[in-house]
Amino acid sequence: MKCQTSPSLRGLLVALVVTWTAGCTGTRYLPEGGQLVQTVAPPQELGGFDGAPEVAFDLPGGMASPDVRRYPTELATSELQGWFAAPGDDITLDLRFENMKDSGGWTVLFPYLVTLGFLPASLTSEGETVLEVKAGNEVLYQSRQPVTYRTALSVFLPTAYALGSPGKSQYAAMVADQLNRHKLAMGHYIAGQKADYEAAVAAGTVDAYRGYLAANPESFFRMETLRRLAALAPPTGALAFHRDNLALDTAYMLYLPDAYDVWFVGPEGMRVHDVLRLSREQEEVLLASRIKAAGQPYKVFDNDEISLLREGGISATLIAAMIDASAGAAASGPEPGPGPAPAVVMPVAGAAPVAGESAAAPGAADIAAQCAKRYAALKACDQVPSFGANLCRSKVKKTYNHLACELIQ
Repeated sequence: MKCQTSPSLRGLLVALVVTWTAGCTGTRYLPEGGQLVQTVAPPQELGGFDGAPEVAFDLPGGMASPDVRRYPTELATSELQGWFAAPGDDITLDLRFENMKDSGGWTVLFPYLVTLGFLPASLTSEGETVLEVKAGNEVLYQSRQPVTYRTALSVFLPTAYALGSPGKSQYAAMVADQLNRHKLAMGHYIAGQKADYEAAVAAGTVDAYRGYLAANPESFFRMETLRRLAALAPPTGALAFHRDNLALDTAYMLYLPDAYDVWFVGPEGMRVHDVLRLSREQEEVLLASRIKAAGQPYKVFDNDEISLLREGGISATLIAAMIDASAGAAASGPEPGPGPAPAVVMPVAGAAPVAGESAAAPGAADIAAQCAKRYAALKACDQVPSFGANLCRSKVKKTYNHLACELIQ
């Protein structure tokens, strides 16, 4: 025979549940070791990135109401946003609860039910909070911290407050303490890498920095190593020095002196430095014909730039082909009619003006040079693995930040 529940009994059960859940709720955060961690500043290295938090920190388990459950997510999101220089997609901070479970159950609920809520019921929730530093889907760093809190419920008397505080104050304490523990762990991790880094490059020589780059291609301090390496360039005849560094790490392009911008002029795939590479693989006369046939602008190089290109290994024939292509593109201008806009090719200072561009605009040549180098540097960042790629792109965007470059690239 199938048992049936009468409507009046169902109503009574609903009334009991409503009465049971409508009482006073108290919460107590139980930090590991019994002590809250002192306030810790976020790692300053993250301040070099643009980033965003991904927070799934709604309170699991316990007896908290829905609005209180959302409160930790709101608090954590607000703080994590301040860890970055600005909102962006360089780095993502993923914060969440994992492996949560409640203990207590019927052993604490039975006295509560028997006394109709005069005695408080309590549950203890235990698990972990996880903070991950991510670039796209790649996890660059992870920290796990244990978390424990107790929630108590009573109906007719505020006896729940004997086991925990009312309101949201304990949840605020939990969020602050957990984030401080994560910041402390991340700071120790970065400091450990920095100590190893400083020991490896203590000699401060070119060989020391190049050796570190070769042995640690995914180091957090990759870009710092490149910056220090660039500072060691000889005052004269530095082209070979810069070429060797570029061969070791293409992200070095970010730290090239402005005088070397000329190497990054031209259409994508056939920029000046591409021409130099191709000249070692193809016959010179054929490569010169390809440059002229494409008709894409480089610039009319001045005497100093021609000397720099010759010093780097580009022949007079190829330099002449790039000059002829630039002059031809400037004379012909864009073809009329509908269709997609041609690819934007940014010349450096002193370039022949492209049709439609105002040669008289003040500072236009300087902006063009900045955009050309920005584009080349961003392409180089794509070759840097892991954490370094995001730091590379962030530094490029801050170094070459003209609005025109943002719009065309």
